[in-house]
Amino acid sequence: MNQPDRRPGRLATPASQIETTQVGTNMASITALTGRPPTSLADVLRGKAQLDPAEIARIDALYEESDRASHEGALARREAGRANTWQRRCPQKYRTATYGQFKPQQDPSGTHLATQTKTANAVSTWLDGTRQGLLLKGPSRHGKSFAAYAIGNAARERGLYVAAWSMPILNKALRGDLGEKEGAAAWTDVLDSDVLLLDDVGQENITTWTKEQLHVIAEHRLTAGDDDGDGGTRAYRRRNVITTNFGYTELVDLYGDPLVERLLEDATVAIIEGQKLSAFATDPF
Repeated sequence: MNQPDRRPGRLATPASQIETTQVGTNMASITALTGRPPTSLADVLRGKAQLDPAEIARIDALYEESDRASHEGALARREAGRANTWQRRCPQKYRTATYGQFKPQQDPSGTHLATQTKTANAVSTWLDGTRQGLLLKGPSRHGKSFAAYAIGNAARERGLYVAAWSMPILNKALRGDLGEKEGAAAWTDVLDSDVLLLDDVGQENITTWTKEQLHVIAEHRLTAGDDDGDGGTRAYRRRNVITTNFGYTELVDLYGDPLVERLLEDATVAIIEGQKLSAFATDPF
């Protein structure tokens, strides 16, 4: 059986001989241009290769407005998500906590350990200060958590990304015990939030793994630069509020010197003690 004749191949045309057209405001006015085709694909897709400069400027303005609206929409959705997260993470009894509700013992003087600098009203002034950390130490039921969440509420009013975790729950979330979604949310909070509240530090099940994760968190959050890889700089340094029942020596016994010193190297320490503020201040039965 005879094979049909193959269609002869088309001769290749050098790029320098390819003709393109440029159409001005008058669609009948076409000028032949020899050389390379338009190099900006975006311009071709937008039709800008066929428009006069004034029309190009108008289209660019429309695209900029669309980009701005899209960016603002994304920011609004992110803020709504952060507000919802704070609502979920903040216990009901602390959602209205403010500095104005403090007992005197909840806003004591504090000491910056590295410089031995004293600060009056260490809790209510911390958010306006420069220290990256605030450690609230004292016995249970004396108002440490209330003070910490009052800071959180004040930070949220300023539009900051605030995350709060009880250490026993955070420990389980980071391990994945609470599910993949909760674990991912926990890592996002501890790595990206502007202000992180860690409540009841030392009450979690402390293992070598736990210490390693807390060390990662400390190193990431206390670094001076913006280490998320995009080459930018953060408008607000990551800052941390820690509440604990344990003193320095006890924390070192639990976590080791390097981690404790890292957490406290730019922290103000305030001791909250005095009157027990819980409803169970006395034996109720």
